[in-house]
Amino acid sequence: MRNTTENIYNQKVNQVIDYISANLHTPLQLNLIADKINVSQRQLVRIMRSALNESLHSYIARQRIERAVLFMQIEEMTLKELSAMVGYDNPQSFSKAFRKQMGISPKTYIKSLQSRLESYVQSSGNNNNLQSKIINFEGLELVYIRIFGKYGEEEPYEMAWNKLIEFLKENQALTPDTRFVGLSFDDPNVTDPNQCRFYACASVEKKIMPTGEFGTILLRKGKYAVYRLTGSYSGLQELYNNISVNFEYTIRYGMTFEEYITCSTENSKEQITKVYIPIK
Repeated sequence: MRNTTENIYNQKVNQVIDYISANLHTPLQLNLIADKINVSQRQLVRIMRSALNESLHSYIARQRIERAVLFMQIEEMTLKELSAMVGYDNPQSFSKAFRKQMGISPKTYIKSLQSRLESYVQSSGNNNNLQSKIINFEGLELVYIRIFGKYGEEEPYEMAWNKLIEFLKENQALTPDTRFVGLSFDDPNVTDPNQCRFYACASVEKKIMPTGEFGTILLRKGKYAVYRLTGSYSGLQELYNNISVNFEYTIRYGMTFEEYITCSTENSKEQITKVYIPIK
């Protein structure tokens, strides 16, 4: 009974987080979210505070502002356009919320962020060796398990990937063609590293019913610039910073993701990871 209750709880948490992520441009009223997962508003608030370690109101407000930072990095737009894209009625409300979250204006923040990224890249000494390949990605159906916290922490990541493998085996969904993918929803240069969301994912060739802590998500087809990292996963953030500063394409709204081509527990220098950046 206890396991059944926990599975239902985890499934509802997944539904809420994914729904919020897909609907930040809307008002996101609590009664509508509660109705969607068939609980009372009081239960919704209690469940999500326990799962997120912050109030649902605070989580949504933070997600809106952090999504706005992502949009500002993709293209220039007016405050009116930007505020509408993250669910604010007017630029004044958006600017007030942004200052409350980040301490400074949107324009000042994005300039500061770009300056920090440039400093990181210059100090790394790897700002001139980016190589990429353009592909037309066909899309993938994925099953995922979510991790909250610092990217790459050994114990929670090892536990999550092991759980995912077992889930695939139990559902007879692990095949030689299974592809392993990571979705990093947050930028630790912007989000508190302890609040970053990561989905450990595997491709599936048949329909999998979301259950417990496992959910499903679709990576849509589209054009991508693909970068290759050889070596430890610890080099991923440096690669992302380098891409951000030296990006030579026009980025589009889409999901950035990682694909783990090889994984060596004995020699991380042999690991190969591909990073997919959506482009126009």
